[in-house]
Amino acid sequence: MPDRLAVLLYGVVVGQLERADERSPTTFTYAENYVRTGEVALSARLPIASSTWPPSRTEPYLRGLLPENAATLGLWSSRLGTSPDDLFGILAAMGWDCPGAVQFSALDKVDELLSRSGEYELLSEFDIGQRLRDLAVRPASWTMPDEHWSLGGQQEKFALARIDGRWHAAHGSAATTHIVKPGIPVLFHQALVEHATMAAATALGVDVAASQLLRFDDQWAIVVERFDRTPNSDGTVTRIHQEDFCQALGRMPENKYESRGGPGARDMVRLLKRESTVLRDDLLALADFMIVNLVAGAPDGHAKNISLLRSAGRTWVAPLYDLATGLAYDSDQVERTVALSVGGERHPARIFSEQWDKAAKILGLDRELLRGRVGNLASSFPQAFADALKVLADVPGAAEVAGRSLPAVQAHCDLLLSRL
Repeated sequence: MPDRLAVLLYGVVVGQLERADERSPTTFTYAENYVRTGEVALSARLPIASSTWPPSRTEPYLRGLLPENAATLGLWSSRLGTSPDDLFGILAAMGWDCPGAVQFSALDKVDELLSRSGEYELLSEFDIGQRLRDLAVRPASWTMPDEHWSLGGQQEKFALARIDGRWHAAHGSAATTHIVKPGIPVLFHQALVEHATMAAATALGVDVAASQLLRFDDQWAIVVERFDRTPNSDGTVTRIHQEDFCQALGRMPENKYESRGGPGARDMVRLLKRESTVLRDDLLALADFMIVNLVAGAPDGHAKNISLLRSAGRTWVAPLYDLATGLAYDSDQVERTVALSVGGERHPARIFSEQWDKAAKILGLDRELLRGRVGNLASSFPQAFADALKVLADVPGAAEVAGRSLPAVQAHCDLLLSRL
């Protein structure tokens, strides 16, 4: 008999994953009743239809649900007795709580999944600090390890729930509300850098996931509010379905960078024209994603760091996340490039008004509007970043980060303005 897993969205069975055996690829088929009545597609690459979607459509979406970090994935698979490449096996064991509103279950366990209770376990500051200490095992430096770093699927993190002002672990059907990240271990004070970058972008009107820099016992971490979870007044939490642009465009996580075969701006615009229910707003959000990563000197604005949210009758771009400047770190061994090209160019020194006009045409936006947004963000970001660091003045490392990054950020933004 083939292996099958039920696939649920918003607590409703929408279809099945199937494979012939452990060495076979995975297909997906929507349930007949969902084809007739369903409103939310599992993925842009898996629209609601009566046909069976092949592995080429199914597996990029499934792979995007799992950690990219090889050590983490290896640990998961070792505990589960599966191969790190066994998407089906891992989801069969871990699929009851995934990003977004999707869940996976053995067919005979669906009723148990839907009827299980949920509970929250109160955690102390020491408890959370210990979890952070367990993640901090590598020495840090001020040298970026590569042209990019992978802030999304590679970075160590865990999820907690914030209830009545206190932190809890979620068990059973209980949902988490926040992601806790100690920062990239090989980079000094990276959590602080990320929060300051996101706070500066938020202050300038960019739609960014809300974050805080918090201390747990003797450990500092960036804590980011989940945009795929909505707390309700009765204390429950609603899951919102999401997929990143790599998943939505059918690319494997290893192809998230445009320079390595990943999606570019044209791909992203085509996706929004097909999927968005608020197209104008989402094109402006995509423009902000392109601009703020360049202005902030953030090297990781790839297709896994921008997502779509999906609910009945609505599809829209999620708040931005994993936004962190690389200008606090030495650049002797790397170029200061961005992951998403602007008018075909990725190096700031080669991005002139001509490139922005090309980008405006791709985005379908007025070129003066786009140039104005670039000018506004580039002229305002250095002060906004300085203000964000000033708020963090009492946090260990803030003064050193400011000393290293503020002159570089100002020079970087001056360069962008001179070419605009």
